[in-house]
Amino acid sequence: MMLLISPLVGAIAVGPTTAHPPNSTDHDVSEETFNKLWSADQDGTNGTTKDNESAMEQLGNGTDIPFDSPPQAVEQWNRGEHQEFPATNSSVSIYPPDADLTDERFIREAYIEIFSVQPATHARLSPSHQPLYVAPNGTLRGTVDYRVAVPPDDTSGDRRVFWSLRDHHIEETTLFVDGAYNSSAPGSHTPALSYTLDDIAGLSQQVTLQANISVRLQKTVQLCTNHNLDGECANWWTSVSYPTEEVTVSDSVQVTKYELVVVGFMARYPNGDLGLVVFKNQPWLGHKLPNGDVRGVWRFYSARDKDWDTLVVDSNDGQRTIHSPLHPLQVNAYPIETGPTPTPRRNVTILDVYGRQIEPPQLPDKVQLDILSEPYTASFGIATRTKTEENLSSVRAWGLVRGVHANRPTEQFGRVQIHESNLTLSVRNATERTATVQVCLERATDGTPINTARRDGYVVVNDRRLNTSENGTVTVTLERPPDGVSARYEPGHWWQNRPGYTGDTATALLQGPILQLLATLFRFSVPVSLFLLAVFIIDRFTGWRVWPPWRGL
Repeated sequence: MMLLISPLVGAIAVGPTTAHPPNSTDHDVSEETFNKLWSADQDGTNGTTKDNESAMEQLGNGTDIPFDSPPQAVEQWNRGEHQEFPATNSSVSIYPPDADLTDERFIREAYIEIFSVQPATHARLSPSHQPLYVAPNGTLRGTVDYRVAVPPDDTSGDRRVFWSLRDHHIEETTLFVDGAYNSSAPGSHTPALSYTLDDIAGLSQQVTLQANISVRLQKTVQLCTNHNLDGECANWWTSVSYPTEEVTVSDSVQVTKYELVVVGFMARYPNGDLGLVVFKNQPWLGHKLPNGDVRGVWRFYSARDKDWDTLVVDSNDGQRTIHSPLHPLQVNAYPIETGPTPTPRRNVTILDVYGRQIEPPQLPDKVQLDILSEPYTASFGIATRTKTEENLSSVRAWGLVRGVHANRPTEQFGRVQIHESNLTLSVRNATERTATVQVCLERATDGTPINTARRDGYVVVNDRRLNTSENGTVTVTLERPPDGVSARYEPGHWWQNRPGYTGDTATALLQGPILQLLATLFRFSVPVSLFLLAVFIIDRFTGWRVWPPWRGL
């Protein structure tokens, strides 16, 4: 893929100028992955169908395919593509069309252009907010070029001037973050500098790549000091000087440091289920649970930076445009779900989601992927209940930028106890029109009263919401229902109340005159039946012949 620039000015191997992605993989990227990397390109242009082509390769070659996580192949591809920058010389400058060029007397078309920042994800959060998230530590790659305009020689008259190029080079490339020095590297046409972002995560920062270019020429001036009789110069006085020139070129990109931090609460339900609440500081991909996981709303796609589709070749002979051998890729994140989802649902239940509703963004026209048409929940906290008795030692959350995750020990999470509750319901008085019942709410293990007036949660009695008092009871008179009275305890979120409680239910039947008579008969019939049964058993074992009791009557 290397474009060769001959030492002879203008002898340039020029390819077609039609912009398109490469038609075959390179840089050790697998064929299957390669065909999925080119969203926003015209489908079917990445190569022809081969007999041994897999189903995924055919699908990727015919449509756009999202990723569940940021693909590592993008960084691998860009690292290799960066080295495909054409070989050049002092008489030619090669640059992308939108490069910011600097022209001085000798140094012409000098520039530096940021090629890629990695790991990074262009997060399409909303129509107006789409930051470039970058890892706290990574690599910034760029390209640098220029040409040297050596003045023409002047050999006319008694003053002759000869020019020659003695030296030219890129002295150094330096990386600045918000104007402060960050790192540097020796001069190169394809610099790759490591960076470290020390500021607070979530803040926008300007990263600047700067290069110093210097040129040294030799200027020889000859002056005629004596002429012969024929008018020709008989003696030349010669002076030599070495004019120099330096230029500094720079290019900047606005980035947002992405560093995921999680905190939260943890609890065990009485039946052994795990309760976990995780809060985070930036948009996230999800977090792992012992028996499943919770995914956020995000999916990913990869697309090429079309600013690099062509390159301009500038020389003393003029300009020409060539098809670029460089095709840098960028990872993009976009929302695809209206809210977080648990997996598998039989094991993981989402109890609550903290966040705000955001209008979804539109994707570029040529990206053929499903998008949301309604607002989605950008969550900063998720509460879950998981069916597992496994001991969880740490909480691992995944980020939107490849390689950025949070792994926090559970010992640093707030611990909350969850107790079973015991709800009882007794009828104090019942008339034909009303029923007075008393609710008693206690901790099941030790009978400690639960006062709902001083914590989140409440008791519902036949659709009436009530609070228990200091002794855990509340008495209420209701319009008499036809069958009975039901009550349930709706505890508040356990992570917002200490200790936490599980819910409970209770019912009480309301007895009419017939039911009361039947209940009285039942209460008397049970002991009489037990007595007669005992007499029958004794008679059978002893032979006293006292059964039946009316034998002697």
